[in-house]
Amino acid sequence: MSAQKTCTTNTTAVVASATLARPVLSRMRKNSGRLIGLTALAMSMAACNTIPKADTRPVLAEPNISIEQAYGAFDKETASNASQPSIAGQRWQNFYSDERLKGLIALGLENNKDFESARLAIEKARAQYQITDINDLPTINGSGGYTRQAQNRTDKNPNSSYNVNLGLANYELDFWGKISSLKDQALQNFLATTAAKDSTQISLISNIAQSYANLSYSLAQLKLAEATVESRDRSLFIASKRFEAGIDPKLPSLQASASLENARLAVLRAQSSILTSRNALQYLIGASIPNELIPTPAVSNITSQQLFNAGLPSELLRYRPDVLQAEYNLKAAGANIEVARASYFPSINLASSVGVSSGSLDDLFKSGAVGWSFGPSISVPIFDAGRLDAEYNVAKIEREQTLSSYERSIQTAFREVSDVLATRATLGEQLESQYRLQDNFEQTYQIADARFKAGVSNYLDVLDAQRSLFSTQQGILDLELQKLVSQIELYQALGGGANLDVPTVIPVPQYTNLVQVVNLPAYSNKVKAANAIDAASSARVASVQEAIAIKQAQPSETTTFEPTAIVDVNSDGKTDAAVGVITEETRFNENSVEQVPVTQIVEP
Repeated sequence: MSAQKTCTTNTTAVVASATLARPVLSRMRKNSGRLIGLTALAMSMAACNTIPKADTRPVLAEPNISIEQAYGAFDKETASNASQPSIAGQRWQNFYSDERLKGLIALGLENNKDFESARLAIEKARAQYQITDINDLPTINGSGGYTRQAQNRTDKNPNSSYNVNLGLANYELDFWGKISSLKDQALQNFLATTAAKDSTQISLISNIAQSYANLSYSLAQLKLAEATVESRDRSLFIASKRFEAGIDPKLPSLQASASLENARLAVLRAQSSILTSRNALQYLIGASIPNELIPTPAVSNITSQQLFNAGLPSELLRYRPDVLQAEYNLKAAGANIEVARASYFPSINLASSVGVSSGSLDDLFKSGAVGWSFGPSISVPIFDAGRLDAEYNVAKIEREQTLSSYERSIQTAFREVSDVLATRATLGEQLESQYRLQDNFEQTYQIADARFKAGVSNYLDVLDAQRSLFSTQQGILDLELQKLVSQIELYQALGGGANLDVPTVIPVPQYTNLVQVVNLPAYSNKVKAANAIDAASSARVASVQEAIAIKQAQPSETTTFEPTAIVDVNSDGKTDAAVGVITEETRFNENSVEQVPVTQIVEP
């Protein structure tokens, strides 16, 4: 860490002056030279502290994934290329085509309590930004009082006094950017909250769609199971009559009875699944499910999409709100570093008051009763036992932690998309194979039934064909459900479903610190809009090759320990610990060395 040396001390110098009753602003202009001189004096009084040099290098994430290469899309209905737009760029109203599902999603976005809480969190973050913005506005307080006092118990002429005051509370001049950095931090926290709301919305839409599909296929499983119960009840009747007539042994009737019970169990399981899916859907939409929005059994399509293009991994940085949230947290941590760095510099405050006082209420507002005061104060850190250094190091470490979280969020998003694509890779082939099995077992059942009626084979062949056909039909419904769910999960994993058509209302500063009054063009509406766009923009992510080069260019760090004392903690004659100084050495490519002494207790 390169640093610049400056002398600072932790003392407070207060200067007050009162000459002529002129406006405060003109007074500040006239005494600007005195204020600068006072600042220089305070800086010269300081001890030699190390003020970290401002790090203007852009933060570069290194997720170590090929963000510019296509995903591994293996099925015929999925693609990954930049020639066609990603499905994540579609509004959920356009992606989903099932009108009943769209009606349920609209109900969920209106009534779901988690989503309502996420929306309220945005309003809270906006109010917190406004509180930070107000720090640039001077605070003026008014006060009034009445006092009646006597010198002693025998004083027969007690004195009365009245006073009314109007004062400017300690107003900080933001020479070093502390307040503006706090404002940047609040803005990034607001943007992170909006991204969290988008994540909640995407998750809610996906859960509603999956619960809708589950309910639909639970209804289909129930319909299939009920039809199977009816068929197997007839089979049991036939097998029982043949056993009673002595034509067949008891085994076919026992197997027919077992097949019937299995079908009845399938009915009960389907009924339980229907109740569970209805409860989940009702919880998600926050209201009772209207009868007209209950899905039909085995919906074949919930989207009109024919080709599901995943785009490129780099698009996740724009569409995935959890990735954006991690990025905004990273920017907020960067602003926090600037806040910690500004604490090294002197704190310059303004205070003034004007008021009237008199011993008589009638004379209170006469000209002779007026008094005023004005003066800046400067507080400079001299000795803080390393507190500022520790706070600055904490801010840097927190920024590294948020950078790691940002990189991990990118890796997690890439993995989730890849997992869905892996699931979809063979679903189509599995379905084709399952349908071929169904055709096979339908023919097998027809042949077995014909052979049984012709007296060529026994009834066990018919029962076996029935069981195989039922199991295959259940498997088809399961795979069809997986196919729909994979479409929903792919849309969710890519970041689809956020409010793409609703622009984010980014707060902009309404107040300007007096230090920047002379630079008002820099705070024009055009500049504010540009700053808002820049605040919401994405950081650059390193490619795999760039990440390798960065790792190779990073400085090497070594740690040495020099013991100053050997300690026998429990007085048993054995060494328990060594107290000494750890020196952390960082060597850069240009062979510059930085040594940071840290006192610690280290196990020998």
